[in-house]
Amino acid sequence: MLIDWEELPKAAGMRRGSDRKGICGEKISAVLITTGPDTVFDGKTHWHDNEQILVMVSGMCKLTVDGKIFDARPGDLVFFPAGSRHCAIGTGPEGCVYYEIFAPARPDQLPGWVGRRPATLKAEF
Repeated sequence: MLIDWEELPKAAGMRRGSDRKGICGEKISAVLITTGPDTVFDGKTHWHDNEQILVMVSGMCKLTVDGKIFDARPGDLVFFPAGSRHCAIGTGPEGCVYYEIFAPARPDQLPGWVGRRPATLKAEF
C-alpha cells in the first residue's frame, strides 16, 4: 500500500509551531512531523514502552536521549529504545521535517484521536 502523505489530514504537533500527519496499522505506526524554526521547546523528556525510530528528512533537530544530546540531520536514523527518556530540544534556522515510527502502534498520534492514551504511554512532563 502506498501512503500519500499529502492526502492525510494535519493535526497540531506536540509543541506550538509544529504539525503532524499519521498512519496506523495493527502493530506499527508512523507520523510525519514538520517543525518550524520558531517552535518553542521546553526540554521536558518523556518515555513510553514503544520502540521508536526517527528518520530525518530535512533541516536539523537537536535531541536528547537518556541524557545524551546530539543533532540529527537529513538521512540520519535515530533509535529510541523502549523506556528511554527523550525529547526534541531544538531545531536549526530552517526548521525540520522527520518521520517517527513506533512499534507497537500509537493510535493516539492520529489526527482526531479521541480515545484514551494507550496504557504503555508514560509521558512525564
